[in-house]
Amino acid sequence: MELNPVSPSAPGSLLSKRVMIVAVTLIAILLASGILLTWPAMQDDALIHLRYANSLLHLHRISYGGAQVNSGDSSLLYITVLALLRTIVPSPLLPRFVASASHALLFIGVVFILRRISRDKGDLAQLLALLLLLLLALPSSIRWLDDGMETPLVLIITVLVAMAVLRCQHIANTRWTDALKVALLSFLAVLLRIELMLLLFVASLLSILISRSLTFGGSRAKTNLLFSLSCLCGAVLAVILIVVSTGHFLPDTAVAKSFGLHAWRGTLAMTVETFASSLGFGLGLLLLWLLSFSMQILFSSSSAAVWAANSLFPITLLLATLRGQAIQGIRYFAWTLLFSILWNLFTLPSVTKHRWAFTSFGYALVVVLVLSVPVETHLLAHAFSARIGALNQFRHQDLERLDHLQAVAFDVGDIGYFTGAPICDMAGLVNGRSNAELTYEQRVVRCAAQNPQFAFLNPPQLVDFSTHFDLSNWSVCSVYDLANLRSSDLHYLIASPAVTGQVCAAANATPQPLEPILAQYPGSHLSGRVY
Repeated sequence: MELNPVSPSAPGSLLSKRVMIVAVTLIAILLASGILLTWPAMQDDALIHLRYANSLLHLHRISYGGAQVNSGDSSLLYITVLALLRTIVPSPLLPRFVASASHALLFIGVVFILRRISRDKGDLAQLLALLLLLLLALPSSIRWLDDGMETPLVLIITVLVAMAVLRCQHIANTRWTDALKVALLSFLAVLLRIELMLLLFVASLLSILISRSLTFGGSRAKTNLLFSLSCLCGAVLAVILIVVSTGHFLPDTAVAKSFGLHAWRGTLAMTVETFASSLGFGLGLLLLWLLSFSMQILFSSSSAAVWAANSLFPITLLLATLRGQAIQGIRYFAWTLLFSILWNLFTLPSVTKHRWAFTSFGYALVVVLVLSVPVETHLLAHAFSARIGALNQFRHQDLERLDHLQAVAFDVGDIGYFTGAPICDMAGLVNGRSNAELTYEQRVVRCAAQNPQFAFLNPPQLVDFSTHFDLSNWSVCSVYDLANLRSSDLHYLIASPAVTGQVCAAANATPQPLEPILAQYPGSHLSGRVY
């Protein structure tokens, strides 16, 4: 496969330097406006990371605020970053600060990539790079990259790995310092998300495959071997640290959300739903990948390197299907699509045949994405507003008074962080591997047996819990809307008769009866739940 850059676009082209500067400026304004207008909305799970970070900082162990070490957090690197920053930023908004700063850094990095492509490539590659930049500024990207989770950091690592393997193909000799940088990058990648091992494997494979098309003598083989070994060493060291720190290779979250091969239809259905609900961000990445991949197939030699670089999404989907994994967001696929898109853009050959068709499709996609901004803003406005309101509720209540009471919850992030209470997690994420391996119904039974004093559940979860635990005479102390794209998701803070006064006082609210709420949702949902 020929990897030399093509001639830059001719003067007077549609993507002139002035047009590019104006476009990038407008996209940057769109991104900045989105970050400011959605502040400080966060994902519930972001506060799981923060509670783990607090334990790491104060107790010096990987634990959900207790004595038991467990692997209930999916990112050791992220909780380490939060723990380090926690000493200077005590605010519960710290995950949002980190996510938004990382999103901005990712955007700046793609701007530099666009500049490099504008210098080395033709109009079509520039157009695709501009599309990628626009995708990172859509309201739906704010939803997924500024929610306090580690997703933007994962995408930054993905960009760095892509740039490293692309750089490797253009140099004849790799210095030991370069090898150490690659090893460190691989180490951090696996600590950030264990599934990035697949990214490193593909990067190592690419470094070997592309050597067949470039000749630098014997030094080329040495360069490729050193790059591959560096990736492998960094990844292995990270895996060792993960196992030593938590006792397991896979986090409890992955185990709790895996249901075996028999649940493959559910995984595929959730994948379709994930892309549909991700709006322009997820669907745009998918379309941009398909467009760039099809161009590679049509206009390159369709070498093994092309297929390897574009295999991440299919392989990830296959592995998730075989495990019956619950897919709950585009964050699980975004990095696979981003790596392939970057590879395709930088190795895109000169396009001649059917150029008009690809160019027209690219411009049409730009128009669609621009027009989608007000639509996405409307669709996401309620979810952002509700999450901001819920977070403000938690911050202005005195729930830390409940830190000694036993609780039960399914969405443990907010309630677990703001109360600091021991929580039985019906989702199986933070109570250790033995709890993660149980079925949903078994976890409900286990939580009921702990005789909780208060609970944080939505109506279906309340009904499920009430099939194994008597909620008679329990009271509602507060209601929070953890809204999603499609609808509100009301969660009720409820208390047993013995502690109703204490819980409602902490929530600064007057107790209300729970029975009318339960009466609206007859019947158990246990048989219909996957987790």
